[in-house]
Amino acid sequence: MRNSIVIHRDENNFATLTFSSTNRKTGPGLAQVHILHRHESPIDAVKSGADVSICGECKYRRLWDELRQKFTRKCYVNLGHAPLAIWKTVRRHPVTGIKKAISRLGTKGVRLGAYGDPGFLPLNLVRTLCAGKRRRTAYTHQWMKISKQFSRYMMASVDTVQERLEAKRLGYRTFRAVSSLDEIQPGELVCPNTTHGVQCDSCGLCYGAGPERDIIVQAHGSGAVYMQIEAV
Repeated sequence: MRNSIVIHRDENNFATLTFSSTNRKTGPGLAQVHILHRHESPIDAVKSGADVSICGECKYRRLWDELRQKFTRKCYVNLGHAPLAIWKTVRRHPVTGIKKAISRLGTKGVRLGAYGDPGFLPLNLVRTLCAGKRRRTAYTHQWMKISKQFSRYMMASVDTVQERLEAKRLGYRTFRAVSSLDEIQPGELVCPNTTHGVQCDSCGLCYGAGPERDIIVQAHGSGAVYMQIEAV
């Protein structure tokens, strides 16, 4: 039985559900949803700019850096690992019916947007994947453009304190990457994975709108160095 299946396809993108994962932060209890470009591999889509269809105007995409006079990519996702392997393996596979996908998912939680912004998924698909008490994590940079109904299922991924305030006015809880944890604001909580080593599948705080505090995390991965530079 395949570990990854296609659960959505439109003109430009497709989404996959991967049932088992070795991600040490999210843990084995979260299935992973990737949103990928249909016609170009993740690596080629980043180079051509076609990844705008799955990432929108996210500032962590590969963009021209006027200060450094070169293209830089701040996103922490290593495209040569899971995104490329999944794209090569299942992009031509037929879409699996959502009822069958949910049945196979069982009691596992879901991580919406292991790569790609889950704000580009159909709202009905998101509702179905997150129905009941299913544990989930999801972060969207598209919070200013998509239906406010997504706030029930996703955190607004924000880059500044001002963006946080704007997202909260729209009903979102927020997730903010910072160059230093000293930047924490009232009403925010440092990610429990940072403070206590708790995996996402055991935590469940990044589920969307609710009474819990907003989350901050220290920037990590290949893009962290750029955040450190910008903070100086």
